[in-house]
Amino acid sequence: MGPGGSLAAARTMMRAAAAVVRAGGAGVFIDNSALAHGGRNWLQMTDDGGPDALSFAFVSIVRGQAEAWTMGMHALGLRDIVMKRADAEKDEFGIIEVIRYMAQGEKPVGDGHVLADPNGPRFQAVVQDDAEGPAESPIRNPFGRLKLVSLHDIAQSN
Repeated sequence: MGPGGSLAAARTMMRAAAAVVRAGGAGVFIDNSALAHGGRNWLQMTDDGGPDALSFAFVSIVRGQAEAWTMGMHALGLRDIVMKRADAEKDEFGIIEVIRYMAQGEKPVGDGHVLADPNGPRFQAVVQDDAEGPAESPIRNPFGRLKLVSLHDIAQSN
């Protein structure tokens, strides 16, 4: 266990867990996202250390009937993402691309921001509290959630 809440803290935790794997540990379990990684994969992600490796290590995607959302973004210091499942699963700009963008940490995404693929869909971000479970739950995100609403859906509802 260790402090989370930033990309730097997540990298530190990766290196600490890698030391345990090198000392004989079979793998790593991330309780914030209910993910488990084998030792060899964990060491590869640690050696990489980039935004894709961090997000793959700490963030899971849950798919419900109508929505898809992330768990574990708070380990990176970020809000979890919520989208319509159909939007999340699009190849050109789905939930994985949004995770990658946010994990790069270059430009924070806040309430009202628009995320857009130059050749595809556009989404408006709406900040929400995280209502998933009690405050002491490891999956609860203290930074909240970022609901991404398709601008196409917004235009059709007006």
